[in-house]
Amino acid sequence: MANDPAISVPNPVQRRDAEVLIAILAVLDGAVWGGSLDEWTTNKIAERFVRQGLLTADHNRHDVHQALNDLNQRLRYAVGEYDSPPPPTA
Repeated sequence: MANDPAISVPNPVQRRDAEVLIAILAVLDGAVWGGSLDEWTTNKIAERFVRQGLLTADHNRHDVHQALNDLNQRLRYAVGEYDSPPPPTA
């Protein structure tokens, strides 16, 4: 997937909102990876990643798990948990 550069946003999200999203992503990721999330919901999540070019159309459950994890890591970087952006997954 292409490396999308960060942009300034006119209305940044509050840190606490980002931290809640990080936690929600972790729960979703665990549910996808563990198979406890129904197929329809997993596919709806995957469709969003596909539309943004963050996941290929021929994805599987592991790919959706990785996309959620990668997004979580990018948000963690955005709130300052890491000094440099996480490397893109291959």
